[in-house]
Amino acid sequence: MTEAALVDALARAALVEEVVVLRDPSADVLEAYGLDDQLGVIAWISGDAEQRAAALNAGALEVVHPDMPVEEAVARVETAVARFRSRLHLERAREEQLNASEELAQDLRLAARLQRSLLPQELPSAGVQFAAFYYPREVVSGDAYGVQEFGDSVVFYTLDSVGHGVRAALISILLRSALQPCDASGALRAPNEVLADLDRMLCGTRVHETPTAAFCYGVLDRQRGILEVSCAGHPPPVRLRPNGERVEIEEASGLLLGIQPWDYASVSVDLEPGDRVFFFTDGVGIDSGREFVEQLLRHRDLNLEEQVGGALGGVIELDAEGRPADDVTVLAVEYAPDRSKRSE
Repeated sequence: MTEAALVDALARAALVEEVVVLRDPSADVLEAYGLDDQLGVIAWISGDAEQRAAALNAGALEVVHPDMPVEEAVARVETAVARFRSRLHLERAREEQLNASEELAQDLRLAARLQRSLLPQELPSAGVQFAAFYYPREVVSGDAYGVQEFGDSVVFYTLDSVGHGVRAALISILLRSALQPCDASGALRAPNEVLADLDRMLCGTRVHETPTAAFCYGVLDRQRGILEVSCAGHPPPVRLRPNGERVEIEEASGLLLGIQPWDYASVSVDLEPGDRVFFFTDGVGIDSGREFVEQLLRHRDLNLEEQVGGALGGVIELDAEGRPADDVTVLAVEYAPDRSKRSE
């Protein structure tokens, strides 16, 4: 290999945007270039070993000199340039990844605010008392609940999309947007019909993995105290009487939404004043909510909100970041026909 090969290697290095080739640079010049960590220096040093060492200490990527074998000098120059460019590429990729992660975090925070904005801001109080608790595991959640008044009736539900994070949150939003409580005439539909429509919609979704969700849907006639309920893969609602009697409304249970078309059933329950009904997702415990219900019984002498809060405090464990192991949603209603009626 001739000196021309070394000259050619230095010339190629000088053409690299991030690299400069300097001949016998002073320490001050090398230090000045060293202030820019995005720029590398290849130094040709004609002086002795002490000057070459000073150039390396000042930050040069590599130093070549006239006494160095040409083959070695070319290899050193090419290797130094390749390593430097590789390091820059990794640093820039890492920076881009950090920027993308921050953008994603901002998007998730915005999505969480939007998701919470879809939850009821006020709960009905005429003839009923509601209490709602919503604790997502992650920034966004597959859990949701809803409450809406239709004349003397109140429609309410809880849902739990299978999975966590963004995918589950999107399924949750999809279900809420597809929910049709009323028929074309404006009359309230039976709960089982509402769930059947949602089930057909999910089963017809053309994606690699069909989205699935648990859903519990109720319609309460406040004048007559009749509650109609239908559930899809959801823990059965629990009715607690003022005397402590407990009734699980298991007859309303059906298959998860999105598994296959299913004939859901509606169950009618005649409520008495003071009866409380609890809808809750499986995040309250791996035992299908049995311990949660026991905790509800222990706190039955409290008002509705305190009862649910006390029960959750007895079953929910938080991690070091203050998050539950799963999304948790509880929607409770007390039938209270003697409460002040709505303004005429």
